[in-house]
Amino acid sequence: MSYKKLIVLAAVAGSLGLGAVTMAASPQQTISERQANFKVIGKSFKAMLDEGRKPAPSIAVYRVNADAVAKAAAKVSGHFPKGTGSEAGVKTAALPAIWQKNVEFKGAAAKLVAASRKLSAAAKSGNVDATKAAVMGLGPTCKGCHDPFKAKD
Repeated sequence: MSYKKLIVLAAVAGSLGLGAVTMAASPQQTISERQANFKVIGKSFKAMLDEGRKPAPSIAVYRVNADAVAKAAAKVSGHFPKGTGSEAGVKTAALPAIWQKNVEFKGAAAKLVAASRKLSAAAKSGNVDATKAAVMGLGPTCKGCHDPFKAKD
């Protein structure tokens, strides 16, 4: 096959989505992505705590932030492939226990996902009291991961 035909074939395959090659993220990229994901969780959680202190909390604020937490929580367990700890040469609070006790870590991440789904469902229901309770239920799941798997600040 000629060089020109290969170029045309590659262009056609690429336009059809057939030639897409997924490049593996570098450890630095993975760490940056997970840190950004955790910032979404933290910012959204804080927004909901702040909203709960208001005399008339807005369910709309809860909904937006609960949805953000649920989406971010679903990504947590996939953000820790081997080689993305301190050995990557990037500042990270991830402790080696994540990889040494990976079954326990995945279990803690699953609890976060479950709690975030419960929170999202409560917010979608429109019930502010149930949503506030679900927010308070989310906190211990965060702590359940932070204590054994995250370096202290």
